[in-house]
Amino acid sequence: MHKRIFKRNDGKNLLLYGVKVHNENNTTELEITPSPKPHLRWNPSRQEWVTYSASRSNRTAFPPKKYCPLCPAGNLNFPTEIPFDDFEVAVLPNRWPSFNTHEEKIEISNIKTKNSNGYCEVVVYSSGHHDTIAEMPLSRIELLTKTWIDRYTQLLKRKDISYVMPFENRGEECGVTLHHPHGQIYCYPFIPPVIEKEIFAFKKENFILSMMQSLEEKYFVYQDDNIIAAVPPFARYAYEIWIIPKKQRAGPWQFNENEIKSFSYCFQKVVKGYDSFLGKKCPYIMGLHAAPNLEDETFHFHVEFYPPLRLGDKPKVLAGSESMAGVFIMDVLPEDSAKILREHVDQ
Repeated sequence: MHKRIFKRNDGKNLLLYGVKVHNENNTTELEITPSPKPHLRWNPSRQEWVTYSASRSNRTAFPPKKYCPLCPAGNLNFPTEIPFDDFEVAVLPNRWPSFNTHEEKIEISNIKTKNSNGYCEVVVYSSGHHDTIAEMPLSRIELLTKTWIDRYTQLLKRKDISYVMPFENRGEECGVTLHHPHGQIYCYPFIPPVIEKEIFAFKKENFILSMMQSLEEKYFVYQDDNIIAAVPPFARYAYEIWIIPKKQRAGPWQFNENEIKSFSYCFQKVVKGYDSFLGKKCPYIMGLHAAPNLEDETFHFHVEFYPPLRLGDKPKVLAGSESMAGVFIMDVLPEDSAKILREHVDQ
């Protein structure tokens, strides 16, 4: 993998990853935008932080293809986030971040606040506007995996970052407003509540390894010697899938070359299976759950997919019990959805 660091006109880095060396001359860049200064407010009811970044209301939403900000600028003859004729995978700073380290102090009477420090990146999977994970060559998925690994190893070194999570929202049902194939990386100044619970659980017991035999026999939708994709027996979404290395790994940075290939192939198989199941691009929220540090010995890395579906193509809306009480109500048994999805993924 080759990595090019291009210094933008605002002094921030645009990163270009590729199998081939990227040495194009850049075209015209976008105008510099003011750097947001988000802040956190403490929610005493839920005992968690909420981040506020008002400038995000100005972010680009539903542009026509010819004005896509994530396409190569050279093909469109107007400035975009990537001022080149072509690229393989690109990583750029989010212009409207939810987390952004700054020194401005924000104080609100009777409300516990602090700066919403951290960092947010956009990961552009391809220069092709209509490319999808399901249709890309496997080499591109492997490059994407190595890109995530590089970002983990670089971002976790920063003192203002406590946790790194790459994720992808796919489909308008999941709030997507830019249809160019891309994901994001959020770097939090604290351990997010869901991950905090996972860290606590893994310190007590590696529950993934404890239930691995059951996953392999009953809940798998695809597996090889290194990786398994399975519906968790405690799934909160009807067609939820986890991708899990069969050996404990703190994060993908601990993968060997064979594990990277297995993970990448499995990742694509899951997305293809979802699309086959629905007969169209399946909406989902996907996130990489890794340890908060590179040397963790208890956390078991995994990827979680949440398609917002209740049954078949019927939408799952987080209603009263889920939203107000945090208790999910399921219409489909995990072992039944595993059988259904296995027919589409493991083929």
